Amino acid sequence: MLFLALESATSHQSVAVFRDEQLLGSLDCESGQSLTPQLIPTIDRLLSSVSLHLSHLEGLVVSIGPGTFTGLRVGLATMTAFRLALQIPLVGVSTLEGLAWNHPVTDLPLLSTIGIRQGVVYWALFRWENQQMVCVEESQIGDIIDVCGALSEPTIVLGDGWMQNRETLLLKGFSLVEAPSEVQWPSAKGTGMAGRVLLERGVLLPQGCTPQYIQPSYAEISKAKSVNPIK
Repeated sequence: MLFLALESATSHQSVAVFRDEQLLGSLDCESGQSLTPQLIPTIDRLLSSVSLHLSHLEGLVVSIGPGTFTGLRVGLATMTAFRLALQIPLVGVSTLEGLAWNHPVTDLPLLSTIGIRQGVVYWALFRWENQQMVCVEESQIGDIIDVCGALSEPTIVLGDGWMQNRETLLLKGFSLVEAPSEVQWPSAKGTGMAGRVLLERGVLLPQGCTPQYIQPSYAEISKAKSVNPIK
């Protein structure tokens, strides 16, 4: 199956195109620039670079969170539009699982992290079993010191939640193994590898689905405060 993958949940946004397990090509979006105006041109450049067109695609993969509210909305809206226009399947991958797929097969568990604010992260725990990624702990929010302190065995840690708190965690003496620098950010490559499994299984996103924010957006918080002001 020929499919397109999009990772837009963090500031490191990228697209990739696969034929089954083979990565045909990938491109990063411009960091620090608005995603909306550059996403379609980036996809066009990627497909042109491997002599493909949108009409050739047979499947779509998108990261569905957790991550930035704007990035997730733009990514899901774009891939949903492609789904409707091309009439091809769309699957959604947890950002944290896609991050774990960046790492080669290993016997050690993988702790994926995405920073929210100082010391607080989105996190999930994964393990490779029989060449497949298995989720041990689902995506959630936590204090990274508490999360790492609760680990019962040496664990590979990756993501900007780790990078932002690296020095503090190293001083704590936790049994952590730092992942290589080239796999520390969510990528369309990892998202695509995880999504291929879902496409093969036919685990499609339902129509009208929303991203997995885990925590409410600032707009939702503001609305709640206006409806139920603190007395």
